[in-house]
Amino acid sequence: MFAFFLISGLVICFLGRTIFKPILFTVSCIATFGLVMLISYSTFLSNNSKAWAGWTVLAVAVILGLLLGWLLLKFIRIGIFIVAAMGGYSVGLLLYNAILYKMHSQTGFWCFTIGVALLFGVLSLCFFNHLLIHATAILGSFMAVYGIGLVAGRYTNPFTLGELIDNDQLKNVDPVFYAYLAGNLVLYVMGMLYQYRVKRGDDSGESHYHIKDDFGRKYGRRY
Repeated sequence: MFAFFLISGLVICFLGRTIFKPILFTVSCIATFGLVMLISYSTFLSNNSKAWAGWTVLAVAVILGLLLGWLLLKFIRIGIFIVAAMGGYSVGLLLYNAILYKMHSQTGFWCFTIGVALLFGVLSLCFFNHLLIHATAILGSFMAVYGIGLVAGRYTNPFTLGELIDNDQLKNVDPVFYAYLAGNLVLYVMGMLYQYRVKRGDDSGESHYHIKDDFGRKYGRRY
C-alpha cells in the first residue's frame, strides 16, 4: 500500500493535467472502491466475520471501480468534476484534521469536507485548467504523504475522523501530523508549479489546450 499511494500520488501531483485520462481512470477506480468498502464496513460487514462476505464485497468494489472508470472516460465533464471534487475533499480533510477537529461534530465534519469537495467540483466547470492543476496537485500530495504516514507512523488517519468524532476519541491531534501537513503543502506547491510550467510550454498554448472525450467533445479551451 505504501508504494501504491506514494507512486500514484507523485504521478497525480506532477502529471495530473498532462496525462489526465489515465489519471481520471485511476482516481475513479480508487474513489469507487473506497466508497463501496466504506459503506460495506460501516453497515453489514461490521458484524459479519465470514470470509466469503469480505471477498464478495472486495470483488464488487473492484468491478464497480473499473466500470465507473471506463464510463467516465466517455463522459469527461463528469470525470473532471469528480477529480476536482476529490482534490477539494482532500483539502477539507487536511483542514479539518489540522484545525476544525475541535468542533467535535461528525455532522460538521461531513458538511465541511463534502462542501469543499463540491466547491472544487463546481469551480472546475468554469476554470478547467487551473482547477485541474490545483486539484490534482493537492490530491497527489495528499496520497503520497498518506502513503509515507502508513510506514512512518503517527499520522492521524483522516478517513477515520468521522468514527473518532462519533466515539468522542478525538481530543488532540498528534503534533507530528503538522509536520506531515507541511510536507503536503511543499509537495503541493512543487506539483502545482511544475504543472503550470508544462502548461506554459504546451505547443498549442493556454487558449487552445483541450482534452477530447470518446465522442469528440473538447474541454478546457478557454481556461
